[in-house]
Amino acid sequence: MGSIGIVGATGLVGTKMMEIIHQRNVFDGFRISAFASASSAGTTVQLGDREVSVERLQTETIEPGTVLLGATEAEVALRWVPECVEKGAVVVDNSSAYRMDDDVPLVVPEVNAHALVGHKGIVANPNCSTIQLVMVLAPLSDLSPIEWVCVSTYQSVSGSGRQAMEDLFSQEAGEECSEGAPVYHRNVLTEIGTPEDDGYCREETKLIRETAKILRQEFPVFPAAARVPVPVGHTESVTVCFAGPVDPEDAYSVLDETAGVRASSGGLSPSEATGKDEVFVGRIRRHPHHANVVQFWITADNLRKGAALNAVQIAEEILASEAI
Repeated sequence: MGSIGIVGATGLVGTKMMEIIHQRNVFDGFRISAFASASSAGTTVQLGDREVSVERLQTETIEPGTVLLGATEAEVALRWVPECVEKGAVVVDNSSAYRMDDDVPLVVPEVNAHALVGHKGIVANPNCSTIQLVMVLAPLSDLSPIEWVCVSTYQSVSGSGRQAMEDLFSQEAGEECSEGAPVYHRNVLTEIGTPEDDGYCREETKLIRETAKILRQEFPVFPAAARVPVPVGHTESVTVCFAGPVDPEDAYSVLDETAGVRASSGGLSPSEATGKDEVFVGRIRRHPHHANVVQFWITADNLRKGAALNAVQIAEEILASEAI
């Protein structure tokens, strides 16, 4: 019997991983384990209509061939991931800890599943905003080489975790929230993560670096990231300059044929994308004075395709290719 484990199973992404594993029925016959911190040990999480007991992760008990989906913070992942890989596990890690390591593939299965070949036990799940961006850029780059991309993100509060969601709901209700919480309600936060020396916040830097690693192209990405008072669903306004003219109808055609992408004439709101697996792209339009410049909106459920679903799909690819 194969073994799948969710590390960080009580968090927003971890519980979503459990939900998606149940919905997709790919791991029927596998032993499904839920791991979390010692404080959560003994509680339960749902796997469909049955409850799975949460255990404290003990790396010495991990069996070779186990596939672990990580949904912990980066500093936590840096502790448990190497120990589990040493025991023979394969880890699909959702944190930022290993994304830019040269020896770790950064994978969106619809875009670069080939990067899994020869992995060394760790596969990184990209950032949520990066995943939905490259899902659209990859097929569009077949129409004409991309010269540059400008992307402004409108990211939901769930991207900051369960406590941030609770703070948003408390603020909406006029109730007290956690100490030091940002003001989410009726507000826009114009940086996500601490700005680095160059002035770009971490979420923006991820878009620059991760896009280049996944697509293996060197065009510049000009990002601006903001947190908006939306529970779930990230939206991006994207402008792409191609090497040659691109007709919006051709863009719609190639995106219609892309697995995991749904194109429409209008843009989709976060509330409409919540609970759905696809990446939605809409309002594709060419600049009236610059035939090489195309603009559009991208929306996706950041907890599903932006995190949990993508990680589960990576695990499916690994098991299908017998890469462990």
